Amino acid sequence: MSQAELRVDRVLGDGPFREIGEPRVAAVSPDGRLIAVGGALAHPQWHGQDVSARSRPHPGWYPVGVYRTDDLSCRYHLTSRWRSNTIAFHPTLPLVAIGTGSYDGGWAYEGELLLLDLDSGSVVSLLPRSREVRRVTWRDARTLDLVLAIPCDEDEKRFGATSLAWAVTRDDWASATDGMLRPPFGADPVPDPPRADPAAAAAHLGRLGRERGRTWSPRRTVWAVRGLSDGRILAALEGIGLECWSGASGEPLWWVPAEGVGCQITMSPDERSALALTQTPPRFQDRGWTTGPSMLRRVDLARGDVRATETAATPVVVTARAGGWWALRDTRHDSRAASGEVLLQAPDGRPTNTVRLGRYDLINHFFDIRYAPDLLFLQGREDKPWRDKWVVAVDAPEGRVRRLFPLEWDAARGGHLYGGAGAYLDDASGPALVHTGVVHDGAGLLPGNAFVVRRAYPDGAAQWVFTADHQATALDAADGIVYVVFNSGELVVLDARDGAVLLRQELRVNGHRVVPLSLSRVAAGRLVIGTLDGRILDCTVLT
Repeated sequence: MSQAELRVDRVLGDGPFREIGEPRVAAVSPDGRLIAVGGALAHPQWHGQDVSARSRPHPGWYPVGVYRTDDLSCRYHLTSRWRSNTIAFHPTLPLVAIGTGSYDGGWAYEGELLLLDLDSGSVVSLLPRSREVRRVTWRDARTLDLVLAIPCDEDEKRFGATSLAWAVTRDDWASATDGMLRPPFGADPVPDPPRADPAAAAAHLGRLGRERGRTWSPRRTVWAVRGLSDGRILAALEGIGLECWSGASGEPLWWVPAEGVGCQITMSPDERSALALTQTPPRFQDRGWTTGPSMLRRVDLARGDVRATETAATPVVVTARAGGWWALRDTRHDSRAASGEVLLQAPDGRPTNTVRLGRYDLINHFFDIRYAPDLLFLQGREDKPWRDKWVVAVDAPEGRVRRLFPLEWDAARGGHLYGGAGAYLDDASGPALVHTGVVHDGAGLLPGNAFVVRRAYPDGAAQWVFTADHQATALDAADGIVYVVFNSGELVVLDARDGAVLLRQELRVNGHRVVPLSLSRVAAGRLVIGTLDGRILDCTVLT
């Protein structure tokens, strides 16, 4: 597979303006041929899992797209570390000014002023230091009028306001460079400008779509995908507990709407039904920390009929094993409220026993292992559950907890490791788990501190390790091959025997990078990948 390549055959759930998620602000070019849209995708986190860790520098999560108004195709796509507040096209030059930023919640008003060149696609950040930009307007071809936030809280007393006006006149906008604009120490206090109007931006995109005969509706966060043996594809995402797509035509067959976010899919061994986990209100917006209860629906996969619905008492994650047994783990992170309970469930959904594994948090304890012969979890110390975590198996229906091996395989390093996704396999080298994770560091994710590791089962001996700079979001394995996707937008294919790299490829749709959240092998050489912006990539690995 040395010359392997991934081909995206179909994009399910596609549509106009898909790259930007929920629109926040939009602006049309002077000639009407382009529209620039600043949007918001959900933070890559739900109440059971966080996959937002990237090593620096990284481009951020907030998207901006520039689209042609005649066919709504995306000409440019970029991301910022802060949300877009304001966008303005230059009156004569092929330039777009984009002001981003927000208050950090405790001290500083952070952001940047970006300038996008529409001829080359290059982007420069014009301010030398982080500063929230609240409004940009071009007075004429030479003068850019700005409203900046004050740098930090203490400046409000000095200026008597949180917004400062600044006009910049230059002849060299076409040759702008990073950090070339230096805001003056003193500037004119002005009233805060109106905030971005997401409703107006959405209405604008809707009208433009209707004029072009296209239907626009936002989709976000495909947190789970699964392939059925007959080729059909299941997905769970924001607003949809479970949806089903035809493997032959790529058309939607049915869907189960949900108030909240679809997070997990657990299929029955006979593929006749699936358990869909949805996070119910209070619905998360940019962060997944929540104490609201989870909703569980058992769905008939023939027609999408909901056979049973249950509201869990708390937010939970589902853990499953081969043979149909599964469990619900309480994910409340508040130590005063969290019980740490795991409720064991028979294949028919009957609760059989309850065990306690200690308090859960979405950064440390997520451990979703497919095809495993046991119900597997991460458990830490009783007083500090995030420390010294072990992989444990819980026997069903008895509820006996067996400690298998420490999550950290290198005793000399003694690192604080976070859990991740994985798969059980049994090949010529013996039974093993292949799973992802991150080595914690106080400075954030350091280059090389994300990993994929193969562990002998059940003793946990490390057999090979693949390291990466950014966090893995999902993993699947079959037929001696391991497939992993990362929040950098990369797919990596590894030989399950020795971890050799068979393929590394950036995931792109219409030439633009996408962020994968979920992954499933459907058949030999066929993968489906769910993305942060709500699409599903039906792919073939070519050898």
